[in-house]
Amino acid sequence: MTRPIFAPVRRILRGHSGRALVHAVDDAGLEYKIEVPLEAVQGVDLEQDHVLVLTWSLQASPSAATPPANPAPTPRRATPSDVDRAFMELMAGTRASTAVTAEVDPTSQASGPQGLAELLGIKRA
Repeated sequence: MTRPIFAPVRRILRGHSGRALVHAVDDAGLEYKIEVPLEAVQGVDLEQDHVLVLTWSLQASPSAATPPANPAPTPRRATPSDVDRAFMELMAGTRASTAVTAEVDPTSQASGPQGLAELLGIKRA
């Protein structure tokens, strides 16, 4: 946490929206601009001296601080040549195993035509 910042208000811009911009500059010349609800600055007269007081901190986001425990492995997508080879083996009746399917997705238990469907990305019931 940083120490509080005290910056004299230079101007308050009010528009037609429900917001206002408060612009302040501290003794070191650093500028601070904050957008606030219009109601928060109603009645503020800049003829009087006003000081913007800020206290802030930067913190790590909880979601960014904890990575997933076991990210799921991304299976390799079938290339057109994998699909062509599996189709030709299926049509020739020489496909005795799921070698192409296992090469694409080692967790697959499919065989035969369903293996080709998986290569093509078709889900079967």
